[in-house]
Amino acid sequence: MLIKIYIFMFLAVLFTSVGQVLQKIGSGKIKKSHLKIGVKSFFVFLNPYIFAALIMLFLATVFYLMALSRLPLSVAYPMLSSGYVIVVLLSRIFLKEEVSLKRWIGVFVIITGIFIIFHSGQ
Repeated sequence: MLIKIYIFMFLAVLFTSVGQVLQKIGSGKIKKSHLKIGVKSFFVFLNPYIFAALIMLFLATVFYLMALSRLPLSVAYPMLSSGYVIVVLLSRIFLKEEVSLKRWIGVFVIITGIFIIFHSGQ
């Protein structure tokens, strides 16, 4: 049963990360006039990337709530930081963003912190 909860947690992180990348792609494709507050701002949500991002983020919330119902918050919330690692990887692969050595060191620190938190209760 515990493995199922960690799968839910993984899916929450994965969907959040993919949703962030889709938001980034979609934000570059929306018209400037749609960014102003008003009726036209509704059209932002019709952008397929933004719409897909909203679906991903909704699913991420559902899976996170399922995981949170069984995991201590002090474990579940820090595990969300693994999303930073996934976003850096996805940004490098799909958005062709440059990732500096300092950023890779930061990713390593995050992974180390997640590992420590994950094994702190054992």
